[in-house]
Amino acid sequence: MAATEPEKKWYYGNCHCAAVKFKVHFPSLDEHEVTVCNCSICTRNGYTLVYPKREDIEYLRGEDTLKAYYFGSKKAEHRFCPVCGSSVSIDPHGAFGTDFVAMNVRMFQDVELDKLKVKTVNGKETLGEPYNPE
Repeated sequence: MAATEPEKKWYYGNCHCAAVKFKVHFPSLDEHEVTVCNCSICTRNGYTLVYPKREDIEYLRGEDTLKAYYFGSKKAEHRFCPVCGSSVSIDPHGAFGTDFVAMNVRMFQDVELDKLKVKTVNGKETLGEPYNPE
């Protein structure tokens, strides 16, 4: 018997200035874990991540204005608002064998961060050589 996919709900989100608005179809954050990583970029940007499939993300405004930042292997596109600087997502463009986008839950509306189930990832140790900008 095939495993059934958990029921999903729509989460609405935006950057701080609301120049970028989106919605994400994802299992309930009451039950699903979010990821917090200690690597350099996640720590600096304050990422708290979930990993919806690309087709479960719909931008309502501002997707075409998002700016990109790449570092290290340059495989993952870190997308942020050009107006307020909010870190919205990380798009690996299939680099990890799946078609997901890491969305920053801190941009979601009506989510109580202190009530989330957090999975901590030791990216400092597991994501390869530490990033050291010159």
